[in-house]
Amino acid sequence: MEEVETYSHLTPVQIRFNDIDIMGHVNNAVHQYYYDYARLQYFRDVFGRLISWNEQALVLASIHVNYEEPIGLDEQIEVHTRITRIGNKSIGMSQKIVNTHTKVKSYSESVLVGYDRKKGATFSIPQEWRERISWFEHARF
Repeated sequence: MEEVETYSHLTPVQIRFNDIDIMGHVNNAVHQYYYDYARLQYFRDVFGRLISWNEQALVLASIHVNYEEPIGLDEQIEVHTRITRIGNKSIGMSQKIVNTHTKVKSYSESVLVGYDRKKGATFSIPQEWRERISWFEHARF
């Protein structure tokens, strides 16, 4: 697992009362909502716009979440996001939910696939996307 400091994107998340379960902490299923929101914000910031889901987009093909510690209603949290790899048709993403003391609450590894909704088929990750992500991540993919 990477250190928090190596993540290139931070998304603050506001915990809502209805995120809390009977145990008094953020329900594990809600972590996925936080990861989804941060993923959208990441690509908005990298591409300078939201991805158009009616054209070429990235769809979630796989996700694995590990829960490290409960999140309480009064905690200030943010999602740290980074791209770990870019393949021909897929992108690997790593995310962490941390509190203001950079204590990791959960972490996620996911794979996103380029998908053309109109054609109903996958597509190769465009060179422009590779370049924008590489610039943002200060890495070569």
